[in-house]
Amino acid sequence: MRARRAGGGSEFRLFQDEQEIGRVDGTAVSFRGLETPEDAILAATVAQRALARRREQQPDTLEAATLLPPTPEVSGVGGWGFKIALLPSERVEVFALARARVIWRALQGTGVSRRMRQFADGPASV
Repeated sequence: MRARRAGGGSEFRLFQDEQEIGRVDGTAVSFRGLETPEDAILAATVAQRALARRREQQPDTLEAATLLPPTPEVSGVGGWGFKIALLPSERVEVFALARARVIWRALQGTGVSRRMRQFADGPASV
């Protein structure tokens, strides 16, 4: 996963194999491109558990992830997604990007990333 600064602020766009997969905006990490709301819920659950392990917290003590409905205006990624708030101590760029990487590794490790439109097998829908 690579991060590219978006504009002049603390916002980053996240890419895998030149496909945009998400964003870090300084206060939250978000991933998009999932086909169904159920896929987005599964991805958010995987992400929450990975962050809980990294933070050494119980998953039920974390703030709930926000489900993001499809929005074609968002960098053309589209699809369902989720957003997870960062703790105040994680809002420094280096820590925010590290948390995004923790989430992405968890999505890849569980196979959830293969449910993303960006990496679906077969021709892309138009």
